[in-house]
Amino acid sequence: MHRGGDYHEVEYFTKAYTEEVADALYSKTRNFSQTKQYTPRLMIIFTPCPPNLTKIFIKGGRINRLVVTWRMAKRGRLIVMIAVSIAILFLASGLPVTSNGSQNSGQNNPGGYVKYTLDLLNNTLINGNFVNKNNAIYPYGIAYDPSNGYIYVTDLGSDSVSVINGTTVIATIPVGAVPWGVAYDPSNGYLYVTDAGGDTVSVIDGKTNTFIAKILVGLHPVGVAYDPSNGYIYVTNELSDTVSVINGTTVIANITVGSEPVGVAYDPSNGYIYVTNFASGTVSIIATSVSTSSTSISSVTTSTTSTSTKPTPSSVTTPTTSTSSVVPTLVVVVVVVVVAVLIVALLMIKLRKP
Repeated sequence: MHRGGDYHEVEYFTKAYTEEVADALYSKTRNFSQTKQYTPRLMIIFTPCPPNLTKIFIKGGRINRLVVTWRMAKRGRLIVMIAVSIAILFLASGLPVTSNGSQNSGQNNPGGYVKYTLDLLNNTLINGNFVNKNNAIYPYGIAYDPSNGYIYVTDLGSDSVSVINGTTVIATIPVGAVPWGVAYDPSNGYLYVTDAGGDTVSVIDGKTNTFIAKILVGLHPVGVAYDPSNGYIYVTNELSDTVSVINGTTVIANITVGSEPVGVAYDPSNGYIYVTNFASGTVSIIATSVSTSSTSISSVTTSTTSTSTKPTPSSVTTPTTSTSSVVPTLVVVVVVVVVAVLIVALLMIKLRKP
């Protein structure tokens, strides 16, 4: 049989013509010696046509398409199982599952590299440089307390301060609205937090990690710095164009500076306080010691009235510490792997010849 087409027309000549055809050949003589006998013959007329789908679909006693699909599905399941196992092994071994660059990227950088990322939202420690796109805490200011070795971070989105010991958040302290900057005062062990949304400064006792006082200052306080020469705290009030000077829990002076003061820093080499004025494009230099020969660039207004303090200690929330990676990260990885495997399987089925 010929493959690839159908037999369109078949004519069988099976009858032997034994009668004399003399009348046709020799109509006058009827010479029977000239008689021809026709032997049986088979004539096949082949007409090409499209392949029969049934013959291709059902071949060799099995349904090819279903078999191919079933085999590819089995391969796909195997690949998914392998991919999920690899992701679980990465997670268990502490390697970063989702990160901005590999964990060891930048290790040859003399300035250092990101070894860990502490996610304050979920209180989880992640290896490498992890970028959280759904940030709801907005950590901003940061300070170190050498007396206890803790790190204090202001969380704008949650009106709190996170206390970090090593790579673990050990406490969360509620403070004023929109906590911005934070500074440590070694003379009394206090941490001063500027509450930009409440026009106050929250005071935290580093010995107990508790909120102990709230100090009223100017409008929208943001920057804060400590002067060890006199033990004062300097706070920039962005919308008041002033710097508040705090001693302990009392405002002892307000210094007028440039427009919209934001940053503030102390220079121990000369005893000056430097204030950046955002709107006026200047830096105000404040002389804090009477022994300094230079005078203050900005006029100084001394306030004789102090703000009364009403300590209202708040409870400290201690979250549960975890060192595992973020759970949604693994889910995303698994979904991506499954989708990729399905796409590859479909392409292989499509390109595979029957």
